[in-house]
Amino acid sequence: MKLKIVTQNVMCWQTEGGEHPVRRERMKRLFSRLDPDLIGAQEVTDRWRAYLEEDLTGYGSVFRFRGEDDHEATPLYYKKDRFEAVDEGVFWLSETPEVESRGPGAACLRTAIWAILREKKSGETILFVNTHLDHCSNDARVLGARLLRDLIVSRGDIPAILTGDFNDTSFSDAIETVKEFMNDSRLAAKETTESNTHSSIYGGVADASIDYVFLRGLTPARYSVEKECDGLLAQSDHYAVFVEAQTQKDGGISPAVQEHIR
Repeated sequence: MKLKIVTQNVMCWQTEGGEHPVRRERMKRLFSRLDPDLIGAQEVTDRWRAYLEEDLTGYGSVFRFRGEDDHEATPLYYKKDRFEAVDEGVFWLSETPEVESRGPGAACLRTAIWAILREKKSGETILFVNTHLDHCSNDARVLGARLLRDLIVSRGDIPAILTGDFNDTSFSDAIETVKEFMNDSRLAAKETTESNTHSSIYGGVADASIDYVFLRGLTPARYSVEKECDGLLAQSDHYAVFVEAQTQKDGGISPAVQEHIR
């Protein structure tokens, strides 16, 4: 099964001013150009939810705001003519993941949204997970990574895709935790780049690579960082990560994880 995968933080701030319709058009052009099968999005507010539901024609979604009074979400989208969701869920990245709650020291509620998707033509299934780790607490990010591991490893050898804004750079505690049971597509792809995924183009923190597509049971052929610009400004303060990958029989996971699965 060949897949085109995108992760994109849409940037929830500066959505109420005069600029957001322009960024919406850039985002729409980006998705049209890349034509992904799967999209993991972060910082999706009510306004961005309406934009994406209108602009991503032909896509189904799994959507849940991270709190009853906190209307921001990390939804996932899939081409509904190709896939059907046979199971789905959400959990909080906290010590009580089944209920609305924050991780240790976290500034915000954080969630992971997942779905088991079946390809209609072949009957093959994949696990697709999308998340957004906390920007303040290392402890919360590490706990989140461990909860993601528990979910993905518990599903056995089903091919798995994990997308998200991890708010952490390579070789950090949280990213090293994820790399114990999944492959970083940037490092594993035959065609790749070292480009930063977060930009200071709209101000704020410095440029960095903090957005990821992790794979298990899939081989990435191409990894790229994609932006859609008009003049000096792009679609978001995060660029899209775009990965082309194919399912494989052997997930290439570390022996320790293989033993845990057995």
